[in-house]
Amino acid sequence: MAANRRRRNSGVDDIAEAIHRMVDAMQTLVAAQPRTTIAPVRVPTVEDFLRHKPVEFNDKVSPDEADAWLRKCEKIFKVMNCPDEQKLLFATYLLNDDAEYWWTGMQQQMQTRDEHVEWTSFRTWFLEKYFPDTARQDKEAEFLALQQGDMTVQEYMNKFEHLARFSSQNMTEEWRCLKFE
Repeated sequence: MAANRRRRNSGVDDIAEAIHRMVDAMQTLVAAQPRTTIAPVRVPTVEDFLRHKPVEFNDKVSPDEADAWLRKCEKIFKVMNCPDEQKLLFATYLLNDDAEYWWTGMQQQMQTRDEHVEWTSFRTWFLEKYFPDTARQDKEAEFLALQQGDMTVQEYMNKFEHLARFSSQNMTEEWRCLKFE
């Protein structure tokens, strides 16, 4: 009986020893792995946004200026990797005077209709108000009628690129080249 106990104890001791060796080996492997830390996702603040010097917006601007304002904001949002909620907060923070009153009224209308007040809806309503389809159509007509005239090649190219984005045409590279010529 004592011999059996010693054999059992010897077997238990062997198992315990094997487990300790495995744990030691695993700890050695873990210690050898490079340490990577995942930085927490930081939500941009209004101070971060304002460091980019965005321009405030009031409604006494041309459709071109409204479009340029929105594009500048979106450029900043992209650099800052802003989530949509922050885009809405930051853009509407820049609204002044009648533009601010317009947005307050628009939010109330949207809430009454149970629409989500979010960045994409702001963008849609903003463009409808300050860069309506008629302005876009005028830009497209200007593009289609564009000729170099007395502009330098560089001036013409800049005007061409600016107006081309308003075209509803499905522009192939070949069509763009022909139109440019």
